[in-house]
Amino acid sequence: MKLWLDDVRVPGLHGALGFAWAKTADEAIEILKTGEVTFASLDHDLSVEATMGNWRNERTGYDVVCWMEQNGVWPRDGVRVHSQNPVGRERMQVVIEKQYGRRFL
Repeated sequence: MKLWLDDVRVPGLHGALGFAWAKTADEAIEILKTGEVTFASLDHDLSVEATMGNWRNERTGYDVVCWMEQNGVWPRDGVRVHSQNPVGRERMQVVIEKQYGRRFL
């Protein structure tokens, strides 16, 4: 299965037809725990608060990639970050690059 993590963007409207849609970090982690995710496309900001820069009180896509790293759960076909937040995107990409290199960014 393919995973789409985004609280606002509808997967099918962004070229992600048939993706499982998680709107929160916790939902994404639960889907990843199944071991059935083959590819993931992740957003960073998953709430209005996070979009406004208040990441400290909100779980984000960064929390998801950190969970993936800590638990050794990586989709075999890669992880892409589709976030428009440049700082959040970079934080996520650093973690992902350790696993895959730049080929999936």
